Amino acid sequence: MILDPKEAELFFKLMGFLQFYVKEQLEMLPKIKSREAYASAPGMERMEVRNAVWENPGLISDYVHKNPDNLPAEQLAIVAGWQNFLKGKFYIERFLKKYAVFIGENDKVYGVLGLYDSLDEIIPKQMLPTLVEAVLLPFKEVIIYDGLLSSYPVFFGGGIKGNLKQIYDKAKRKGEILISFDPEVQKAHKAVTKKKLKDWQPTLASLMQEANSLRAESGSPPTWGPAFSMVKASLALAETAVTNPDDVDALWEQFDKLSQTARRLENAISRS
Repeated sequence: MILDPKEAELFFKLMGFLQFYVKEQLEMLPKIKSREAYASAPGMERMEVRNAVWENPGLISDYVHKNPDNLPAEQLAIVAGWQNFLKGKFYIERFLKKYAVFIGENDKVYGVLGLYDSLDEIIPKQMLPTLVEAVLLPFKEVIIYDGLLSSYPVFFGGGIKGNLKQIYDKAKRKGEILISFDPEVQKAHKAVTKKKLKDWQPTLASLMQEANSLRAESGSPPTWGPAFSMVKASLALAETAVTNPDDVDALWEQFDKLSQTARRLENAISRS
């Protein structure tokens, strides 16, 4: 789940060009006069410039317009794409063979590649999920980060872990894991990865038709009525889960009805 080493080398070259340009435009680190000197500058100084890039996105456009390093069109297009950077807090939910799974605002799920080092070499698997501050960038047809992750020393309980897993599972099921900022690439990816599920609606419709004939007869045990109601409520919940899996309100409504029938059955069993 990393870039090809040559691609990673290209990324750092282009990022170095852009950062040095921003440093010059903002008159930062005046003692550093060349790209070579900047490349060997202390990490904290380069961090200041790195932050300045994302705080002054207009300078990315200026760099692309002026092309001071005479980059070929393909490489200039890569830098131009960085105007669409995404900066914020993300949960790293899991590591897959192809990418690391990042979950950001509005439950957006991203497949992010490492650079020279795989992300699971930087963050131990046992630390997942972990919350990080990161900048996501397009690089050709994939998504990478800008080389820096700031992690928060927070451990999450089962509730948050379960919620993040559900977000990932939903995105996977719908083919909505974002592996590219390119709309055409993402569209093709969704078409390939969206999982086709079996259509259970005809089966459920048949079962519900059969269940509707269930009636407690006069003189029947007191458990029959609530047991039959529980069967119908269970099928209604299953139908909602199949036809409207993302309608949380409808699912809770059906679940409440099932819970009520379960309590009635419990009382009937207790009286028996």
